[in-house]
Amino acid sequence: MPRTPSPDTPPMTMSEAIGGPRGIIDSSVPTVAFVTVNAEAGLTAGIAVAIATAAALLALRIVRREPTQQTFSGLFAVAVAAFVASRTGNAKGFFLPSIAKNALWGVVALLSIVLRRPVAGYLMAGLDSRYASWQRVPCQRRAAVWATVVWIAVFGVRFVVQGVLYLADQPGWLAAANIALGLPLFGVAVLASFAIVRRIAPLPPAATDSTVVAGEVLAEDAPRGEPPRGERRPAG
Repeated sequence: MPRTPSPDTPPMTMSEAIGGPRGIIDSSVPTVAFVTVNAEAGLTAGIAVAIATAAALLALRIVRREPTQQTFSGLFAVAVAAFVASRTGNAKGFFLPSIAKNALWGVVALLSIVLRRPVAGYLMAGLDSRYASWQRVPCQRRAAVWATVVWIAVFGVRFVVQGVLYLADQPGWLAAANIALGLPLFGVAVLASFAIVRRIAPLPPAATDSTVVAGEVLAEDAPRGEPPRGERRPAG
């Protein structure tokens, strides 16, 4: 989960959450290439084209000096998926790592709530130090629980939908589900997490320079040449 904004920070847009249109393209093209080429030229050709496409997208970003983390992760994921597909000898095996990954993360997130250590709380604290005491602040702890529930739902939907399509041996629909439930759903979950944290556990506004004690402004905040409020200037 990306950086948790403070109440006076504008909410992240959907485009920012999913890496913009370029992020969707980079994550979708290798999968589309695999399914298309596999249908026309077979599994081996589909694997080769998927890996080559992911590598080309990474090289293009490097040449253009653009951020490469997302594309590099995509290349690694495609390589793992291609390896599994080659070992199973079936195109649907390309999507098996994604199904297993979502099952694993869903279980981890669920267990974190059962153990009263919701993973979203650690992400909140790691990304914004003002949430460092989230376990001792009731509203922040509730926000962490509900934000974790959002991600359990995401992982659960992905696992169920792709699992059903995997068992039905529908690689084409698996590809469509992989794209639709990938970055777009991730972006929705990010925005939902932000909304939950901002709603349940808003951060206090930034402190001002004035210091007020029992309704009185301290001496250092009084106008120059004037005594503090509530204090009389000595006579003559």
